[in-house]
Amino acid sequence: MRSLVGPVPEPAERVGSALRRCGRATLTIGSGTPAVTVTLAHHAPGTADLWLVIPMADAAAITAGGLYARLEVLDVILGGVADGRCRRVVVVEGRVELPGGHAQRHVATHIAVDLPDPSLLGVGGDLALVRLRADRIVLTDHDGVTDIEPDDLATSGPDPFADLEGHWLDHLNDPRCRIVPRIAMRVCRCLPAQRPLLVGIDRAGVDLEFTDRDDNTHRQRLPFAEACTEVAELGTQIRLLAGGPRYPLDRAALRP
Repeated sequence: MRSLVGPVPEPAERVGSALRRCGRATLTIGSGTPAVTVTLAHHAPGTADLWLVIPMADAAAITAGGLYARLEVLDVILGGVADGRCRRVVVVEGRVELPGGHAQRHVATHIAVDLPDPSLLGVGGDLALVRLRADRIVLTDHDGVTDIEPDDLATSGPDPFADLEGHWLDHLNDPRCRIVPRIAMRVCRCLPAQRPLLVGIDRAGVDLEFTDRDDNTHRQRLPFAEACTEVAELGTQIRLLAGGPRYPLDRAALRP
């Protein structure tokens, strides 16, 4: 996996983060069939393969050799007052396969080490673990529509704070916390009547959303001075964006 660099997470990294969070996802198997709910998506490192947990009744339709399938993942904001709002859509097309029951349970135990999820406990019972071999990946977000090469997904990974982002957004968007208004002063000469929101946090910066006097909503990217890999570094960079010192005495106030 290549090192994570750059002021903004690259498209393949954003896809990896969306898959990691898997806020809302559906899988359409074959043609003319209704979409089924995906309760968990796991990107197998070093490959363009995805492991998906779906109802066993729907997985039973997958024939030997696999079927064409289309996965749609809505990357929704987790945490804060913007919780549940969609910020990007990832579509993955490829061939879906149904391994044997023993193989499913074996893979589920390995996935649980990295991504513990209650749905893995149902694999082999009312749930099935299927493999989607990606042929085409499309990311749609504020930057437009981007085609992602499967090889780029194979050599990338999710943002290191993908699992924690919701906790940070909950904490920093709390009206009692003054960090977000101080960050907003970097882009607003005077704070709007409606409180600005943080709608994204990653290793390279934050995404701020605010509404102007004409009731128009704007989103602003504010990069960190340095990319982060650890929680302590993230707290320091957020403090710097808010106009605080590099090593604040009240670091605990930034801990979600």
